[in-house]
Order: sequence, then structure tokens, then C-alpha cells
Amino acid sequence: MSASPADLPEFLPFKLDLVGRRVLWLRLNAQQRAQAAFLDDRALPANAEGGWMPLDSLPPALAQGGPQADAIFHIGHCGSTLLSRVLSAWPQVQGLREPLPLRTLAEAWPQLGRSDSRLSDAEAPQLLRALWGNWSRALPPQTRSVIKATSGCNGLIAPLLNACGDARAVLLDMPLRPYLATLLKSPASVLDAASAAGERLRDLQARGHAADAALHALSLPQQCAMGWLAERVRFAAHAGGEHAARVLRLDFETLLTQPEASLQRLATHLSLDPQGVAQALASPAWGRYSKAQTHDYSADDRAHDLALAMQRHADEIAEGVAWVDTLVRREPALRAAVAD
Repeated sequence: MSASPADLPEFLPFKLDLVGRRVLWLRLNAQQRAQAAFLDDRALPANAEGGWMPLDSLPPALAQGGPQADAIFHIGHCGSTLLSRVLSAWPQVQGLREPLPLRTLAEAWPQLGRSDSRLSDAEAPQLLRALWGNWSRALPPQTRSVIKATSGCNGLIAPLLNACGDARAVLLDMPLRPYLATLLKSPASVLDAASAAGERLRDLQARGHAADAALHALSLPQQCAMGWLAERVRFAAHAGGEHAARVLRLDFETLLTQPEASLQRLATHLSLDPQGVAQALASPAWGRYSKAQTHDYSADDRAHDLALAMQRHADEIAEGVAWVDTLVRREPALRAAVAD
């Protein structure tokens, strides 16, 4: 690598090693970025070009220039990849989906302030700003980025809004019953949601709810439902909190049934040209499986799959819904989060 990655926008911070205090820079062209559903090992090109460099190879965020990237945070399996691809219909938008270093930071963040933390309290937000600044660099003719985080990164919403003062966030979720049906039709999706359940329960309890809930006592459908509730509470707190003006909540079901109105809200929130809504509505992403664009998957296909899952997993869905309903009856303050 003859020049510093800081001077070459085609290189992205691709992996973060906090033990070795280094970052892997990888060259990805515009097509490779657009095709990747996940910026992890699945996105590695056949002849990958890049290398590991010390953490200080990341230039300070203030040296980046240009607009800061905006963010999509979500509850998982709720259409975030589709949303990211549709936003890329605006010709100036570069969509980056689930960069691995963001997940590494999300896993490290709860350790801050402890003796075993790999990052100091001051260093962590500096590192987040530096990574975000590099991901904000778009390849011409694109001029800005929208970064879709992994669903396990929602603990970084507040740190990001605090550290990157121009960044805006979209918080995407969906109603409980279709969410549970979407998860339950795929064992891998259930395990994905269950893996995030511990952090979600801790966050829910930190916000003063479900004090007597214990993860080991919850069935898998109950863990999925609890995680949904925890994220609804978290999203509601951010939407009404210190950075409320930079946060937009979006429901995936509404995006599907009212796409034009939803995209107009998104365009306003992200300062996108409203004339681009028509092009976004015509995006081929609507009719393809978002994580594998070679497969057709229309709104009718999704509705059929969802109806079948609702029928096949009715008992498990009812179990998860009952857990939420019971908690809401005990804690009426949660009604607003459930009803939003």
C-alpha cells in the first residue's frame, strides 16, 4: 500500500482488532459496496487488496471534511437492508451495510469504565468518530453515505449522536406479531434475536422496567418478544430525548403499505432531494430479496410467507405476545412504547 488509506477513499476500515490495536483497511469499489449486504467476510473480493495498520492510521474525524454519514438502526429482520438499498436510489447516496468495526465497538462499549476495558472512556468516542468519518467518505459521483448498523449495535445510538454532531439516525422496527412471525419462520433468525436478548434485557432494566425478568427463565419466543419490547422502549427514549430532532422512527409495515409518504419523510429527515422519491419508488430493490439481489421477492411473496408463518407458529407467537401483555399490565408506563 504505497499511500495512506486516509488519502484513498476506496479503502474502508473493514475490521477492528482492539487486542492488537490495529485496523484492517480494504479496497472496495463502488460496485462491491453496492452489492454487499454485509460488510464482513462475505464481502471479501477474490483478490482482496489491503492490510492491517495501527489504530492511529485512522485520521481524526475533523480531518475528513464533507458531510457525516447518517445511520439506520433497527431491531433486526425488519426490512433494514431493503431500506438501505432503496435509499441508494438517490444517486448521491452510498449505502454501507453492517461494517464489522461497528459491531466490535458495540461489544466493547459496555466494558468502558471497567478495569478490563480495551478502550478508555475518552478514546472510545474518538475511535467512533474516526471510523464514522472514514465511512462517510463516498466514492464519486456519490457524495454522502448512509450506514446500516447491525441490529446488535443499538447501544451505540446515543454514543454516535453524541460523538458525531451532524449525523442523523433512522430507527426502524415493526409491530410485534409480524416481527415474531418473521423470526420464527427461520431458526437462524430466532437464534440471532436470542443472542441479542441479554443486552436488550439489561437495557430494558436499566430504563426501569422488567426488574424481575431473568433470561434463563424465558422461552425463545418470550426472549424474542422481550427484545422487541426493549428496542421499542429504547427507540422511544431516543425519539423523545436530547437528540430528538436528529432521530426519525419508521415502521417497516408502514414503509411497505405507504411507501411514497414514508420516503418523503425520510427524504426530509436526511436532507435528500424530494425529487428523488419517484426514482426510489421505482427501485428494483422492492421486488428482490434484499440480502441476495439475484432472487425475486415481491411484497406479495412476503405477505404469503408471513401469513404462513403466522399460521404455523401461532402458539409461539401467542406465547411471546402474552409475555409482553402481562408485563404491560403490570407496568402501564410501557403502553406508549407498545402502541407507537
